[in-house]
Amino acid sequence: MRTWVILIVGLLGGIAAYTCIYLHATSAKRSVEKSSRPELRWLQKEYHLTDAQFAQVVQLHDAYYPKCAEMCRRIDEQNAMIQQLLATTNAVTPEIKQAFADAAKLRAECQTAMMEHFYEVSRVMSANDGKRYLAWVQQETLLPGQMVPTQPSMKMDEK
Repeated sequence: MRTWVILIVGLLGGIAAYTCIYLHATSAKRSVEKSSRPELRWLQKEYHLTDAQFAQVVQLHDAYYPKCAEMCRRIDEQNAMIQQLLATTNAVTPEIKQAFADAAKLRAECQTAMMEHFYEVSRVMSANDGKRYLAWVQQETLLPGQMVPTQPSMKMDEK
C-alpha cells in the first residue's frame, strides 16, 4: 500500500512539475498569440517598439496589405497568362516577349512598393533598430531567388 501511495504522489508531482515548466516556457508565445496582431507582435519585441510605435506599424501594415494582395494577384494573373502562351507554341513569340516584359515590370512595381513600405516602417523605429530592420528585410526579400517561384533543380547527365 505504501508503495502505491509513493508511486501516485510521485506521478502527480511529476505531472505538476511538467505542467508548471511547460506553462512557464510557453507563456511568452501564448501571450503573443492572444494579442490583437500576433503576426506583427514579434516586431515590437525584436525592434523595441513602444506601444505608440507599434500602433503606427500596425496602421502602416493595414494600409499596405491590400496593395500587396492586389499586386500578388496581378503577378499571379500575369504568370498564368505566360504559362498559357508558352503552352501554345514551341518558339518565343512577340506576345511571349511582351508578357515577360510585363511580368518584369509588375515585379519591379511590387518590389518598389514593398521597399517604400519597409522604409516607412523603419522610420517609425529608432535609428539603430530601423537600420537593423532594413538590413533584415532586404536580406529576406531582395536577395537573388527571393520573390521568385522555386524551380526544381535540373541535373545534367554526366558523359
